[in-house]
Amino acid sequence: MAFSRTTLAGVRTIAKQYADMVNSNFVTDTEWNSYINLANFELYDILIQKYGDDYFVASPYSFTTDGSTQQYTLPTDFYKFLGLDLQLGSTADSFVTIRSFMFGERNRYAVPNFQSFYGVTNLRYRLTANTLFLTPIPAAGQTLRLWYIPRSADLTADADVVDGYSGWQEYLILDAAIRALRKQELDVSVLLAQKQALIGRIESAAEGRDAGNPQKVTDVQYSDFWFPNNGGWNAGS
Repeated sequence: MAFSRTTLAGVRTIAKQYADMVNSNFVTDTEWNSYINLANFELYDILIQKYGDDYFVASPYSFTTDGSTQQYTLPTDFYKFLGLDLQLGSTADSFVTIRSFMFGERNRYAVPNFQSFYGVTNLRYRLTANTLFLTPIPAAGQTLRLWYIPRSADLTADADVVDGYSGWQEYLILDAAIRALRKQELDVSVLLAQKQALIGRIESAAEGRDAGNPQKVTDVQYSDFWFPNNGGWNAGS
């Protein structure tokens, strides 16, 4: 039975088969859909924890500073932060990575905001509630680009597509069937074992999506406050 790509209705039908409840009305389709969505959120988090920056990345969100605002509202579908870039001058394809600051350092960089041709900037960010807190207050007219993982969308219509990558939507099927059987106070041990085995497979396979170029420790361009090091100007000294 192929699970590579199907719909909400297809997942629901197969989940009923797994639970031997095809002709049962004990669990309504609305309940089945809620079970499937809960499982989908779980699968989403599993993939994010392993390699979310590859599986789920929204189109970069760009905004321009006004010279007086320090906290900018995050996108409505924001879930997890990946990175923040600052555009250098008017060069559309030239960006420098903005680093974060610890809350205890919130006043450390509170001097007039600047950026240089060499990509040196004192601008820093921190996530606070649903806003992006920048310090110092950025000068007007600066373009920033936010990379992030969006929230998982609800599956509502029967035709909504469930992308299981490599059959991983079976996780939704198993989890929904388990929840339905539990409602009937029936034994779920067999399905639980299958689900656990599937989790192991997902965690093992998901991490190496770019199998030809495994990830490595990030190359930090700037390790001190003002200047680059490790080959940068004056070696950062």
